[in-house]
Amino acid sequence: MKSLKISFLVLLPVILFSGCLKVDTKVIINKDGSGTIEEQVLISDAVVSMMNEFMSSFQDSTNTPEEFKLFKVGELKDKAAEYGMGVEYVSGEEVKTNGWQGYKAIYSFEDLNKIKMETDPNRKIEMGIDKSAEKNEYFNFKFIPGDVSELIIDRPELETGGEEDTYKESESDEEGLDDNLIKMMDGMSVTISLVINGDIVETNATFVDGSKVTLLDIDFGKLLKNKNSLELLEKNPPKNLDEMKEIIKNVPGIKLELQKPVSIKFR
Repeated sequence: MKSLKISFLVLLPVILFSGCLKVDTKVIINKDGSGTIEEQVLISDAVVSMMNEFMSSFQDSTNTPEEFKLFKVGELKDKAAEYGMGVEYVSGEEVKTNGWQGYKAIYSFEDLNKIKMETDPNRKIEMGIDKSAEKNEYFNFKFIPGDVSELIIDRPELETGGEEDTYKESESDEEGLDDNLIKMMDGMSVTISLVINGDIVETNATFVDGSKVTLLDIDFGKLLKNKNSLELLEKNPPKNLDEMKEIIKNVPGIKLELQKPVSIKFR
């Protein structure tokens, strides 16, 4: 498994490739280790228009241009296996709201131990690019049933800057972040969370709200608007997990679970 690089410099290419995305993945966990996965993926109307124009340019007068859309039941059913063995597609619906469009899909599973959560939002949209050579990064789960059940979550490795890393100023650094980029990415977000159908009695998780545990929540709009913090992060990348924790506390727009593993006991 390749290391999960959490820095603006690494996230930026994902943003530019995917366009403006909202990806919200929620795993609802029952006391017996079964549950459902609720996935909502939205893309901005502006990007959809751009894709439709691009597709239309390859059509001739004898063909009707195919409309670009994310909600395709057949593809969503096929994606069930990407969440793990035994995952089944339950339902889906098209979503259109406030300049965004896409889908919401619900999947079911019987054994949480077989579930894996992809951390790269880039893979939620097919753009005709071959990703077979890329290594995937996942949150993996271990469920131990009992009067007080325990859920153990293993996250990908985090890569920090290291003592030898140095910052080299470039022309783009002098110009700063482009205001058009900030405007274009406003609203983009990626969230992965767990909802426990029960009462959490003990956990080392960092971001807990009642029965909800957030593993990953990145608001790219807030990140991009916070220019000073981003420039500081680029010039002084964290050298260890302690420094990473301080950065996450002080930079708006990032929630990232750094505990490894995460333990949640509930009943």
